[in-house]
Amino acid sequence: MKVSRSTIEDSLTNREIQLIRWLGQGFTRSEIADKMAMSIHTYDGYRKNIRVKLQIKSQADWAQVLMHVA
Repeated sequence: MKVSRSTIEDSLTNREIQLIRWLGQGFTRSEIADKMAMSIHTYDGYRKNIRVKLQIKSQADWAQVLMHVA
């Protein structure tokens, strides 16, 4: 998977990008859900949408996305 900062910004909403930033800062799933005022199930939905939009298939793919957003 190859992803660039512009691909991420063009593909994701501001809330999805914020979720990724907090992931990159080491916040847990529940901490991020609390910060975004959403349930854990909604958080999981956001993560799924991000995976689909950016075609993330592995932890290495997530790491690449985190490096571009941080």
